[in-house]
Amino acid sequence: MQKLKFEYRIIVGYVIFGSIWIVFSDKIANYFIRDPDLLTRIQTFKGWFYVIITAILFYLLLKSHLVKIRNAEQKSIDSDRLKTVFLQNISHEIRTPMNSIVGFSELLKDKKISETEKSQYLAMIAKGSDQLLSIVNEVLDISLIETGNLTINKKRVNLNKLLDELYLSFKPSISNDISFSVIKGLSDPLSFIITDVIKVRQILNNLISNAIKFTDTGYIKYGYSMVNYELKFFIEDTGIGIAADFHDKIFERFRKVEHENPRLYNGVGLGLAISKGNIDLLKGKIWTESEQGKGSKFFFTIPYEPVSVEEIPDITRTESNKSLNKLTILVAEDDEINYMYIKEIFRGTGVGLLHAINGKEAVEICQNNDTINIVLIDIKMPVMNGYEAIKKIREFRPNLPIIAQTAFALSNEMLKAFNAGSNDYISKPFKKEQLLALIKKYQSSGGQ
Repeated sequence: MQKLKFEYRIIVGYVIFGSIWIVFSDKIANYFIRDPDLLTRIQTFKGWFYVIITAILFYLLLKSHLVKIRNAEQKSIDSDRLKTVFLQNISHEIRTPMNSIVGFSELLKDKKISETEKSQYLAMIAKGSDQLLSIVNEVLDISLIETGNLTINKKRVNLNKLLDELYLSFKPSISNDISFSVIKGLSDPLSFIITDVIKVRQILNNLISNAIKFTDTGYIKYGYSMVNYELKFFIEDTGIGIAADFHDKIFERFRKVEHENPRLYNGVGLGLAISKGNIDLLKGKIWTESEQGKGSKFFFTIPYEPVSVEEIPDITRTESNKSLNKLTILVAEDDEINYMYIKEIFRGTGVGLLHAINGKEAVEICQNNDTINIVLIDIKMPVMNGYEAIKKIREFRPNLPIIAQTAFALSNEMLKAFNAGSNDYISKPFKKEQLLALIKKYQSSGGQ
């Protein structure tokens, strides 16, 4: 049943209450009072009483309604202000790396520059590209969270290994004045869990990056423990800290804690909002304990879903650093420039490359060549797309490792790729180290 609008409820309530008052008060007055003058005075008193009572009720109802309207109006004003600040901020954040990319690209055209200068310029272009990609990813992620289009894709993950990988990734960028450590709350066998590793990694990446950004001396440590069948993660630092009145606001989109140091303004103010959105999807919660000038502690929880004992691999086995010699990889990629980039990545590794320019050709090459060890396949291709091609290849090569690659860096695209039969997924743009790490992961499992 549709709820009546506020103004209709006021009118209906006024009419019903007034009618009941008139009918019953008149009956009671006529029953007990016989004097016409006294009855007239009573009727006048009744009228004033009704006016006063209804005035009080109207005041309470209108006040309650107006408070809601004013609160909504204030939230709208705050939201518009935050959006304006966000747009100004994101304009600055996009133009800054774009300036270095465009500027240093122009400088590379100068034939008089030395090799040292060329390397420096290329490094600056790479840095600007990374910054730009990070901004695009954040805006895309918050859009998916806001529209409810972000989904969970759970799979097995070694949590201890993930934390070690993050340590190795961040350690080179941390100042010698900062002690950096990781604490793991479970033994390696018990750290095999079922969760969305992409989201957990993104949350930890963001929180550790923030700790590094706001800490100049002291320590940064992170890790997790088991609390009431939940995994409780922490990221602790001795940085600038956060004032108490900002503890809840920092998890709102577009919010940034202002600071006198302009270095700390970098970013678009979406990282913690994205983290909270991801944690909400994982059925967890996030909060902070911090005092301005005395550092911060961020905590978040996710459910503990352990992998069954039968599914835990033999983690005592050490993996040798195998060469990629004699490995044959089919690259299904319709964009010639992207194929040239992939070809450059494998140059000097001993990998033999085969090239298909559409999904149909990729299927045919796999059918006619049993020496293929791995397939790297683009999702968006002409004639036959990557999803269809993966399904067809699976019909006759069920154990062949297939890695999907696409510019559609969305969780539902990953899920579609896995459902089609791919073993793994890499989103464009990717770096040389990322692709080589994936290939090494599957180089010994190229089934026929």
